[in-house]
Amino acid sequence: MKQIIFILFLLPATVFSQELMCRVSVNYSQVNTTNTQVFTAMQRDISEFMNTTRWTDYIFSNQERIECSILINISQYDGVDNFKGTIQVSASRPVYDASLTTQEFNIKEKSNTFDFKYIENQPIEFNKNTYTSELAYTLAFYAYLIIGMDFDTFSELGGTPFFEEMQKIVANAQSSPSQAWKTLGTNREDNRYYIAKNLNSPVYRDFRLAMYKYHRLGLDNMTSDITNGRQNITEALELIKKVYQKKPNNFIVNMFVETKRQEIKNIYSEAPPQEVNRVKQIMQFIDPVHSSDYDQMGQQH
Repeated sequence: MKQIIFILFLLPATVFSQELMCRVSVNYSQVNTTNTQVFTAMQRDISEFMNTTRWTDYIFSNQERIECSILINISQYDGVDNFKGTIQVSASRPVYDASLTTQEFNIKEKSNTFDFKYIENQPIEFNKNTYTSELAYTLAFYAYLIIGMDFDTFSELGGTPFFEEMQKIVANAQSSPSQAWKTLGTNREDNRYYIAKNLNSPVYRDFRLAMYKYHRLGLDNMTSDITNGRQNITEALELIKKVYQKKPNNFIVNMFVETKRQEIKNIYSEAPPQEVNRVKQIMQFIDPVHSSDYDQMGQQH
């Protein structure tokens, strides 16, 4: 847990490790090739890159490493070094004093937007100041997103320095031909460019404050005081509603509701009717496509 991180400076250096505990999967079932070794090597090299790179100046114990996963679905391979596919990234954190974890986010990029080169057994090199490769920059972008989102759940706006690193990565990646790093116009805000821009924008400040209130003041307190913990989660959802009112149907809020929909229904399964109705109205407002999913919420009470 991040709240005890300063105590760790007193521990032997051997307990320190990198920030991420990332599970990497490379799915190549759509590719017709006999050279499957390249995908095994790719999975190994990406895992090593994510888990051994030092992304921050913070010190993590092995128990504090952020659990996350990356799934790369390869749809095309030219037999040499060019790959096309999709990437899906998620991260989770433990709930304090409970044998539970909660998913912080889950992002799946649009179909066939992840085009990259990979050479078997060649190190994946990342340079903060110069665009090196699509693979390295995409992985680094998501490493900082994972860390930033996690820090936001442990302290108010704690992820700021890591979201700023994401924005630097986006700026350096403008030389890439990929549209994932570019502005897409006012009707599309679902790529890396906008994820970085919005998480650094004052417009989304309430969303980030909500992440702290939802997780640290809400979920983490529910074991000791379920009423207070649930009240903080309700207040967090109100903050997210404020963001949605400013920018309806935005990608960041959509990402949140897709990740948290079932969890929220479970949290309020035995809440008082007045509280359930308040949350139901919020969720049906910010998640209108799934409005009917909340109709039965709280009926176990």
